[in-house]
Amino acid sequence: MDSTRTEFLMKSIGALPLEKSKLRKEWGLRNTLLVGGAGTAKTSIVIMYSRNFNAAEMSFKRINFSSSTEPINF
Repeated sequence: MDSTRTEFLMKSIGALPLEKSKLRKEWGLRNTLLVGGAGTAKTSIVIMYSRNFNAAEMSFKRINFSSSTEPINF
């Protein structure tokens, strides 16, 4: 149930208009950051969400990090 909720929120954020306000010429960002402890299905949710991408319009690159990943490693 939590995975379905999170995927819904990601789809809702992704469907927001890119231009938030024409009057102020303000552009919106449609980024999502998932946080949670180890084993809370963050990676699985993102993979489920990315399966709906149209390959002709969008690409998906997966990079795994762990608690031992340091900036120098990246």
